[in-house]
Amino acid sequence: MKPSDQNPEAASARFIATKAIGRVLGEGIQLEIALEQQTGYYDLSPRDRAFARLLISSVFRRLGQIDLVLSKFLDRDPPAFVKNVLRLGTAQILILKTPAHAAVGETVSLVKGHKKYRAFSGLVNAVLRKVDQKGKSVFAASSPQDNLPRWIARRWEKAYGKAAMRRMALQLTQIPPLDISVKKDASDWAQKLGGELLMDRSVRLSEIGSVSELQGYEDGAWWVQDLAASLPVASLGDISGLKVLDLCAAPGGKTLQLAAKGAELTALDRSGARLKRVHENLKRTGLKADIIEADVLEWDDPNRDYDIVLLDAPCSATGTYRRHPDVLQSKSPKLVSDLVKLQDKLLDRAQEWVKPGGLLVYCTCSLQPEEGVERAQKFLEKHDKFALNPITSDQFPDLPNEAFLDGMLQILPHFLSSNGGMDGFFTAKFVCNF
Repeated sequence: MKPSDQNPEAASARFIATKAIGRVLGEGIQLEIALEQQTGYYDLSPRDRAFARLLISSVFRRLGQIDLVLSKFLDRDPPAFVKNVLRLGTAQILILKTPAHAAVGETVSLVKGHKKYRAFSGLVNAVLRKVDQKGKSVFAASSPQDNLPRWIARRWEKAYGKAAMRRMALQLTQIPPLDISVKKDASDWAQKLGGELLMDRSVRLSEIGSVSELQGYEDGAWWVQDLAASLPVASLGDISGLKVLDLCAAPGGKTLQLAAKGAELTALDRSGARLKRVHENLKRTGLKADIIEADVLEWDDPNRDYDIVLLDAPCSATGTYRRHPDVLQSKSPKLVSDLVKLQDKLLDRAQEWVKPGGLLVYCTCSLQPEEGVERAQKFLEKHDKFALNPITSDQFPDLPNEAFLDGMLQILPHFLSSNGGMDGFFTAKFVCNF
């Protein structure tokens, strides 16, 4: 009996994983969209959905190294589907340590089950057997930085230096822990959940399981939020009773933070579907905010007197690659260029709602300097009524000095690497002087 005959669902998980990888690499779409649109994905059991995701993340975390290994045993590239099947099989052999006979057998069965590519089953069998016999030494001689797209590696090296780029590449190969933000008593919740308290505000869990089954989830005591993503709001200090406008708010991590800190909060986003999640989390946590579905560039509020306006701008999201390794493969220099234009427009709009003496916070989950420090500098050049409100190491003493860029905050993924790293994140604060 073939392995796939023993567990048809697992075979389906492999097929769905192969198709999703193909759509990300071939069409540049987000993995979540590729999975949502994949027929049969939600028919899988939770266990097999998790297995499909494990296969996908293993491929994307080591894509460059996998392709380097395969290049030694392929005279020319086969069709994309077959190449992605080979990537999947190679990941199982070299990364997941699946017994070779099982990995080869399952992968060959995947090709045989596809009428269009059945003729490639012999090739797949031969290549994967060579991967098992000779590929391990090739893999061992490769480098984590081989997994970064070249344009990204060059940009990061120029912006942060070669040593930092290499450490960022290494972080890509590591499966990240889970961070949660709590409404109150972070230290107490770290003990309850068996987690680690980081920077006196975030609880980090190394063993996750089902998030919704963890203590405190149903009671709304906390929400999932990477430590780095919590820092923009943390930099504001006491905001109780202040009037705050949260722009591009969904999926709502900062919305919950702002509400938990006692702000009089208005949260706005153009996506009704994404705002649904914000509503659900507000209800679960018992926190309050006025939610508005509108486009920032079109919405108008005559009461332009907010104490704080927070703009978590749409961006390339390259800083989230620890948790979403596919993100590095679905971006391009042109996409970043287009996003930069949108970010400038959003900043121009956001500043209109800040009252004299108030603060504008600009942040992105990006590692591209053109979406971070360069946007902040251009904003200050254009709007002379604003000045930088510095973020200093006194506020975040646990972070390395290189996080602080002339009063702005740039988190790199290898910061706190001994604790599991962080998302890449940029934050700048501006004060309106008149």
